[in-house]
Amino acid sequence: MAQDVSGSSAKNVMCSSWKACLAGVLGIMLCASGQESAQATTGGSPYEVPKVKDSDSNPSNGVETWIVADEATVDIGNGVKANAMTFKSCSDAQLKDCTTPGIPGPEFRLKVNDRVIVHFVNKLKKSGLTPEANVSGIHWHGIELNNASDGTEVTQPAVDPTGGTFTYDFTVTRPGIFWYHPHHHSSTNQVAKGLYGSIIIEDPYEAVLQGSNPLVDGVIPSAAHTKTLVLSDITVCGKPGTNPATFDGTLPHVSGVQSWQINYENHILTQSPSILCDTYPLDANGVYLKQPYHRGDVPNIQSPSLTGRMSEGFTVLTNGVNVGGRAGNPHVLGPLGALAPGASTLDVQAGQGLRLQIVNPSPVRYMRLRLTDSNAGQIRLVRIGGQGGLLDYAVVEGGITSGFDTKYGSGEILLPPAGRADVVAEIPNLPQGSVLTLWTEDFQRVEATYSWTPTVPVMHLKVTGSAATSYTIPPGTRLRAGLGPVQVLGGPTAGLVNPTGEARVDDTTPAGSTDPDIQLTFFTKGGAFEASIDGVPMPRDFDGGMASGNPFYLESARHAALSKVIELKVTNTTGAHHPFHLHGFSFQPKSLTSSTGNYTFSNEFLDIVDVPANNTLTFLVSLEGRPLMGALSGLDGGRGRWLFHCHILPHATFGMMSELHVH
Repeated sequence: MAQDVSGSSAKNVMCSSWKACLAGVLGIMLCASGQESAQATTGGSPYEVPKVKDSDSNPSNGVETWIVADEATVDIGNGVKANAMTFKSCSDAQLKDCTTPGIPGPEFRLKVNDRVIVHFVNKLKKSGLTPEANVSGIHWHGIELNNASDGTEVTQPAVDPTGGTFTYDFTVTRPGIFWYHPHHHSSTNQVAKGLYGSIIIEDPYEAVLQGSNPLVDGVIPSAAHTKTLVLSDITVCGKPGTNPATFDGTLPHVSGVQSWQINYENHILTQSPSILCDTYPLDANGVYLKQPYHRGDVPNIQSPSLTGRMSEGFTVLTNGVNVGGRAGNPHVLGPLGALAPGASTLDVQAGQGLRLQIVNPSPVRYMRLRLTDSNAGQIRLVRIGGQGGLLDYAVVEGGITSGFDTKYGSGEILLPPAGRADVVAEIPNLPQGSVLTLWTEDFQRVEATYSWTPTVPVMHLKVTGSAATSYTIPPGTRLRAGLGPVQVLGGPTAGLVNPTGEARVDDTTPAGSTDPDIQLTFFTKGGAFEASIDGVPMPRDFDGGMASGNPFYLESARHAALSKVIELKVTNTTGAHHPFHLHGFSFQPKSLTSSTGNYTFSNEFLDIVDVPANNTLTFLVSLEGRPLMGALSGLDGGRGRWLFHCHILPHATFGMMSELHVH
């Protein structure tokens, strides 16, 4: 299919068959003057996301909606139907006016200081397992909200399936790209099956930088040239006994190793469809099933212990759809091959700018993105923002900086699990009909080895015309600088609080640590090999104690005072990368240091940073208060228990998680 993003009327054309073409035409609304279809769901365009249904048509009143989790069969492209878990959004309590259930869930598009009220309804079926696996909730990843709305096992009881409800009520205070997903028992499996959605909070300076003409690019591309990309992965089972043990060996790999598909099949971490669906299927509590999964089922991926396998989904999705393959290798200069039959393209103009607001909700996969033209020539990706809104200056990332090896190429973009980026590409002046491709490549997230996943497309761009003026955004282009620069935290105003005297389960339960250096560890203090913080694994997810949240306090927990700025470190003692995430508070990273190099960050606020093996992250965090749930003033909503953990979800579930208590 092709969809226009050139500023003229939007269009969709399916090219795989006349039946698919007819269905696409009937399912898409065409709007004039550069307006695009209001909604597209899984099985539609991979370059659209549905939007939430608001109960109030006045956008100045914020958003109130009903978000429903349920099972649904969705079309992920290429004729594959997945029995997934989906979110939908409804504008009424009767759940009559709703979006179609799909992957990803509907997008929230908000402005700073919008109030958000979400009535969550868990309509997942009961699993019949003990503990009940289909309890759920919503964590609003990266949002600085009141503690009661954070949606985790330490802030709210899990919501029961078959109709349980919970209402979240918070105000968004920082611009940026965020997302939402479950965070209770079996949440790794629920995310892997499709329960996630994007949140875009507009930067107040965005309109100035886009310029006055909505169809012409300014310093940053116009709204008409802006797309959300939720890039995820999924494994869908085929007929029992037919599920592959590895990928098609003709697909390229970033390492250039010809036998990489054998490496994938034999890698100790790998979960191939053959394993997940046929030989070692698991129930949602990590218990071995005695029968294989059926065609269309999405298997559970969470093993009950660190000795179990974990890996990426077999199929990469763009807004819930596989965009289709392309012959050739983006690292070998020369003409790339043809698109696969039915591949989806997005129409662009030569010379325009294209802005991509990208979210990676994958439980394990790193998205390493590279844009090329039809001859495999690289087109650099320029980052203008991400987790904390627009940057002061545009930057090109990747390569080696001051001895620090990022392990990805200059002009590429790396998004770890839960990572987000606001990226701009300059569409070259190419002949009409040229097709550019955005690829995701394997990333060396474990020392000295890859996950052995192939390079595959996540977006195809077809040149259909020429822009009136050529857009350019060189590195160093002023963005927020001079308008309202990103706030810089000057330094710590306090340290951690001694936890002595904290309420505990009993007199023998440790209350916490005053060490500002958080250790990411693959062992316990007793010597066992298990993902942990400071050698202390957080017991959760498979112990059945989720009904009212974890009642215990860990010796790895940290304690701090509200309204203070503290400095913390995260030292990765393991041989693998770990994306470190702090709930409730965006922090300002200062540096990543190791024996081989030092990486200095630009001024921005983040909630997740990928910490390479044997590196130390140093950051400042301002523990700002906010109103309680439903309140309009006060600071007490900033108090409470806030989780921090590795966002490779199986690692967090294995125990690489602890909490920051704010007093």
